[in-house]
Amino acid sequence: MSLIDQIDTLVAGMDFGKATAAKRGRNPKWPYVPIVDHAGEAIKQSTEQLQGFAFETRDEAILFAERTIIKRREMLAYHLAQPRYRALREQYGLPKNI
Repeated sequence: MSLIDQIDTLVAGMDFGKATAAKRGRNPKWPYVPIVDHAGEAIKQSTEQLQGFAFETRDEAILFAERTIIKRREMLAYHLAQPRYRALREQYGLPKNI
């Protein structure tokens, strides 16, 4: 199995959270804020509000949170494929050198 296949398998199996939204916006025009729910992960805070963003509808906020999760997956895959991120690859059990 090639390194790219290993990276794709690793990233696809990771839990980056679930997209949701809450009605917490300060401005009445944009009451919904996007949230990434990390329930079940070993971190102190189980939800992460994406700071600085608010939307008119709940669906828009959830869509933004989903796009953020997709971007995070893509960024991790990109970093794992770069030669200079040897320590990161080693941390995830991939070959240190490309």
